[in-house]
Amino acid sequence: MARIEGGFQRKLIGTYLLLVLVIVAVAGVYLYSSLERTPIDRLKASLQAQARLMSNEVNSVLLSRDTEQLQRLVQRLTQQVATRVTVIEAGGRVLADSERTLEQVALMDNHLRRPEVQAAISDGVGSILRRSDTLGVKMLYLAIPLRQNGVIAGVLRVAMPLSDLRDDLTLLRQTLIIGGLIALAAAVVLGFLFARQVTSPIAEMTAVARRMADGDFSRKISAVSSDEIGQLGNALNLMAKRLEDRLAALEEERTKGAAILDSMVEGVLAVDGMNRILFINASACRLFNISSVVAEGRPFLEVIRNKEMLDLLNQTLREGVFAPRELHIFTPVQRVLQVHASPLKGSERSAGALWVMHDVTELRRLEAARTEFVANVSHELRTPLTSVRGYLETLLEGALEDREHARPFLKVIHKHTERLGRLLDDLLDLSNLELGKIALHRYPMSLAEVVGSVMTIYGPQATKQKIELRTELPDDLPRVLADRDRIAQVLINLLDNSFKFTSKGGRVTVMARIVRGSRFEVQGLESETRSLKPETQGLSEAVEVAVKDTGVGIPSQDLPRITERFYRVDRARSREMGGTGLGLAIVKHLVKAHGGELLIESQLNQGTTVRFTLPIAAADPEAS
Repeated sequence: MARIEGGFQRKLIGTYLLLVLVIVAVAGVYLYSSLERTPIDRLKASLQAQARLMSNEVNSVLLSRDTEQLQRLVQRLTQQVATRVTVIEAGGRVLADSERTLEQVALMDNHLRRPEVQAAISDGVGSILRRSDTLGVKMLYLAIPLRQNGVIAGVLRVAMPLSDLRDDLTLLRQTLIIGGLIALAAAVVLGFLFARQVTSPIAEMTAVARRMADGDFSRKISAVSSDEIGQLGNALNLMAKRLEDRLAALEEERTKGAAILDSMVEGVLAVDGMNRILFINASACRLFNISSVVAEGRPFLEVIRNKEMLDLLNQTLREGVFAPRELHIFTPVQRVLQVHASPLKGSERSAGALWVMHDVTELRRLEAARTEFVANVSHELRTPLTSVRGYLETLLEGALEDREHARPFLKVIHKHTERLGRLLDDLLDLSNLELGKIALHRYPMSLAEVVGSVMTIYGPQATKQKIELRTELPDDLPRVLADRDRIAQVLINLLDNSFKFTSKGGRVTVMARIVRGSRFEVQGLESETRSLKPETQGLSEAVEVAVKDTGVGIPSQDLPRITERFYRVDRARSREMGGTGLGLAIVKHLVKAHGGELLIESQLNQGTTVRFTLPIAAADPEAS
């Protein structure tokens, strides 16, 4: 601080010591300027008069556009008036110059932007005192327009060096300097006395200004006087306040922008021209399982190791055009990204790229599922329709008259039309379930009564297939809050599957129990399980219904997809038995609509158990 204060003190002492010199210098500068201006003004008037006299002669030659004649003319005029003469056309090209040959004139720069030429075109007369780019000496230039039929056809410029005038002015300048030095000696005492009074506040301002530069705006300058230094202190205080407010506003805007970008579902990534990551928002960090603190400032390839994305980045930086692309990433998980890459323009080339990334993995999965669904529906409809058409064609070709063969044909046609009807009914139910168009009529109901009615339906089939059909329901099983018809539909679909894939002598069991909590536990490593949980929170207490069989079971690789539409483990056997492939899909949606969960356990060649939960109905106070 002492060193800074000493530096300011020396400067201020010097300022006060030069007080008298400044007064004398001001007077000297004024005198010097007046003495310099007077001969220059006279010289300008002389040059303007000469230019006016030359203009008629130059105009006549300019009209002929003969540059050689024009060059001879300006050289002759220069010899007569001892000034440099230049003829410039309206576009700025030099046509002739008395100090240059025609070959040198052709190489001269365009003079349209010269100040004296601009002034002559706009104001009628232009003059300037400057150093000649061509001759390298200080000259006084004066230019007037050359008009032909009221239109400016060119500019006549005359110039004269100021060498003689400069010598006189130099002598005058030396006299004024000597007078200033004498005044400086007289101001020594006054400068020393007043310098120290100014040093202290300036040193304080220096310290406060440095703290402002470091971002600390808390300290203010104490303005103890109302003079210029006090006003400067107040101005610095005001500047600090406004700067602090502006920085706070900018920080608030930056925070808002960062919050908006971080709240976006789309991933946003900004990269500079050197492939370094400038910014990455929270969504992009989640897509690539990285941290913004780690990623920002690092090269792109060190953070995101994907060749397709690197190629797109290089293309955007190289071509500087908008580039949409759909890319696949495989880490941390496999995703499909729709990337919109836009260049960030700089002064000369692309200064970087901005990416907006949409995760379209689920969309593409749904599109694939839709395509597969259409293909499956087409296949499922085509098979029975082909059979029906074939048998009908056979009947129409004469088999209808053969009663012995016609009746079996009609039975097959009837079987396939029933299958088509079941398929369309199941498709309609599934579509309504997925769209939420089916309203559930839920009320407290007895699960045992529903199970009993369904078991009555399958009793004859169990006897026919020699399959043991059992129920294991506790006597104290509480009522459930459910739609009776839809729960019956769930049980019918599950029993239908069990009877289809359970061989003679097997067993099908319907069980129920009360469970605490809604989450199922994996049943060990020897059995494969598939749990389908609803999006809502599970019940704290529920009734679990299970349909267990001793059938062929389901391979482990098929369990994850077993509830998809039209998915079959054994397509030939399922189609032979009249299945539509939609039963478990309908079961899944019906269970979820009741707020329950679905679990499928299976061991190949040992059997399958399908479990689902239903909410327990609230106790009726009047019934107690």
